Amino acid sequence: MSSLVFRRAAEALEKGESAVLVTVVAVEGAAPREAGAKMLVFPDGHAEGTVGGGALEYHAIQKALDLLKEGKKTLLESLELRDLGMLCGGRTTLFYEVLQSPPLLAIFGAGHVGRLLALLAQKTTAWRILLLDDRAERLADLPPGLEGKHLPAYQEIPSFPEKTYVVVATESHATDLRVVSALLKNEPEPAYLGMLGSQAKAAEIRAKLLAMGISEEKVKKLHCPVGLPLGGKDPGSVAVSILAEILAFHHGRLSETKARLAS
Repeated sequence: MSSLVFRRAAEALEKGESAVLVTVVAVEGAAPREAGAKMLVFPDGHAEGTVGGGALEYHAIQKALDLLKEGKKTLLESLELRDLGMLCGGRTTLFYEVLQSPPLLAIFGAGHVGRLLALLAQKTTAWRILLLDDRAERLADLPPGLEGKHLPAYQEIPSFPEKTYVVVATESHATDLRVVSALLKNEPEPAYLGMLGSQAKAAEIRAKLLAMGISEEKVKKLHCPVGLPLGGKDPGSVAVSILAEILAFHHGRLSETKARLAS
């Protein structure tokens, strides 16, 4: 049973899904399952594996869902089974561990800025990094750990897990618009969407997105010009500014960071 639970956990993480692994770590007296029994709880409430069934399992599922809602990572809980209405009367200790896949950073355009951003993010984060480009040769010599995906003419834009940060830095305004519009139409849309460019380009792209029928609410989510105003226009400085903005967003500190830079 444990091997099945581990396999399903790996599949969930590969898809960018969250789950809670619940493990019986100790028992005293009569208990429905032995130490080592495992159960995987998904955000919709369904579970695979078992820690004992009945009231104990119902309690564990609800507690796991609470952890997901509260954003906590782990919990150790000791339960008197009689308190749950179970006549066996022993004690079971459960360990809850929230499993979450790392964010995906998807970079459209493997030019100077895009490639440097990918390398910088790989060195400084534990995220999955994906470079997408319409020229296969730009993806041929990526270092180990960086993923590449060839997208001829940027015609077929993939959907991503909800916890995806996207930077669009292709070779032209036309392909930038094509990629951004497709991403905003996809469900789910990226958690963060940034685009390389000037204020003038940003205004032009936003106007065209609105003309395509994309809602103003979605268009406002586009970060353009992407990156914090740290100064410097060389590719390295721009890549640092972009990653700094994404990290601030990731940690829920982007508004505070921009306010401090403006002061």
